[in-house]
Amino acid sequence: MSIGNFYLISVILPTRNRGALFLDAIQSVLDQTYQNIEIIVVDDCSSTLPDMNQFQTMIPIIYHRNNKNLGGAKSRNIGFDISNGEYICFLDDDDTYIPNKIEVLLKELEEDESLGAIFGKIIKKSQPSREIKRKYLNNNNIIKSLKGIGYLHTNTSLIRREVFEKIRFDEELDKFQDTQLHIELVNKFKCKYIPIPVAYWNDVHKSSQITDMNTKKQFIKSLENYKKLIESLTNSKSISFEYQFYMRLKLCYMKIMFYKKFKFKF
Repeated sequence: MSIGNFYLISVILPTRNRGALFLDAIQSVLDQTYQNIEIIVVDDCSSTLPDMNQFQTMIPIIYHRNNKNLGGAKSRNIGFDISNGEYICFLDDDDTYIPNKIEVLLKELEEDESLGAIFGKIIKKSQPSREIKRKYLNNNNIIKSLKGIGYLHTNTSLIRREVFEKIRFDEELDKFQDTQLHIELVNKFKCKYIPIPVAYWNDVHKSSQITDMNTKKQFIKSLENYKKLIESLTNSKSISFEYQFYMRLKLCYMKIMFYKKFKFKF
C-alpha cells in the first residue's frame, strides 16, 4: 500500500535549555523519509532562545514560547492545540527519530482503521537489546496487557488526532504523564506494537532528565507524582482494581528503594 505524502503529520517537540541535543532532535525529524510534516516546537521558557534560523527546509517549523515554565504535560498539550495534523507524534528534545519512523508507523495505521495508535520499538542507548515480552501482545501484536506499557515510549508513537484529543496529557502530573497517556490509550483504544526500531532514547547524556531519581528531591518528586497518577487513573476509572493494586505495590517498592538510598521515610 502506498501512502504517498497525503496526510499531514504533526511532530510536537517541547524543549527547555537543551542546546545541541535539541538541534539533533529537530534534524532527525527533517531527515524523515515521509515529508508531509509540521514541527511544533514548544519552548518551555528556556533561558537562552534556541537557534531556529540554521534550518533550511521546506518543512514548516512552528515556534511557540511559554511565558513561564509550564512543564512537559502542559507544553505537549499546547503543541497539540497549535498543530494541524491528522496524526500526532511527540519527540523529547534529547532524543531522535530513526529516518523511516513516520513512514513505517503511518503505513500500519492506514492499513487498519480500527487502530487508535501504533508504537514502534525504542532503542534505549544504555540497554539496546531491551524487548517487549510477547505475553503482553496478542498474535496480531495488539497490546493486551497494561504491564506491557513499561516497554512503550512516547517517541515511538503515532496517534490519530481524534484519539489523542479524547485523552491528552494530565497537566497535574510533573512526571509520569507518558505512563498516564499510554495506560489510557491501551485501555480505551486498540493499540498495536511493532518490533521495528523507530527512535533512539538517549539516556546516557550528562544533562538532567525528567526520569532522574538521583537526588532526594528528584526521588520525592517521583514518589509524589506516581501517587498522584494512581489517584487520577482510579478516579477516572481508567484502570481496573487489579492494576490499581499492581501500581500500589510498585509505589511501595519505590518507597523501600527511597529509604534504602537516603535513609529517610517518605
